[in-house]
Amino acid sequence: MKKNKSLIYNGKALLKERKKQKISITDIALRLTLNEDQVQSIEENLQNGFINDHFRELSIKRYAKLLAFPIRKIIPENLNNNIEPTILDDVKRLDIKKNLFAILFVLFLFFIVVILIFNQAGDKHAQSSNINSEDVVNLSPQTYEADDHEMPIILDEKYLPVIPTKDTEGSSGDSKLVLDFICTIDTTDNITNFSTKNPEKPSNYFHIITSEAQTFCAIDSKNILKTYNLAKGERLTHKGTAPFKIQLDPIISELYFEGWKVQLQSDDFFIKLHPDRIKKQD
Repeated sequence: MKKNKSLIYNGKALLKERKKQKISITDIALRLTLNEDQVQSIEENLQNGFINDHFRELSIKRYAKLLAFPIRKIIPENLNNNIEPTILDDVKRLDIKKNLFAILFVLFLFFIVVILIFNQAGDKHAQSSNINSEDVVNLSPQTYEADDHEMPIILDEKYLPVIPTKDTEGSSGDSKLVLDFICTIDTTDNITNFSTKNPEKPSNYFHIITSEAQTFCAIDSKNILKTYNLAKGERLTHKGTAPFKIQLDPIISELYFEGWKVQLQSDDFFIKLHPDRIKKQD
């Protein structure tokens, strides 16, 4: 007999799988509600047995599902245009699962690469800050006779470089910050006190690093008030006579006094740096 010329499929694969599972052609016909001639027509790619290709395709699909056999091994990848959408949909679903796995795998690799790049950038930034991790000493916090709301200085940074003090007029920051900033450090009552446990540096200056552009002001014990306009990432050392009162943005500021890093909290906009552990009068 002539083989089916319009529908391309591998009926022999179904025949081989049926025999492998030791299922008779009679059992297959009963389960698929077909007669044995129709099952044989599918297995041998014969032209007879079905009124048209549509019913043949449906029966092939049901046959493959019954044997739990992959449809791709029966229907070739380069399908003819005459293949019914029902079979095409099955093949496309297989492709979607395969492509979805590939996409997820690529996204996972991209995520790993981004993390590695971010970590490397962080390492380079840490190296550029001139802070040697071997010089950092963690000590138990100890303050002068402080109230409960007063926070200690707890992180030592002995070798922080001293940068010459500069006035506001010579600053490279955004001049708009000066216009928006109002210094009230000399009149505020909401101030947080800090004191060093074991000073490592002189008390006649403090050092500030800002991660964003900001304006801050400071007043020392001689009531000398100065306002500074700093650009993003800029460092500055303010010299004077301690204790210092400072008004700044604690979220974007790193502050160092007597060789130690001040542990600023998010609401420490007004702070006072004491040069020793003896409580001073405001």
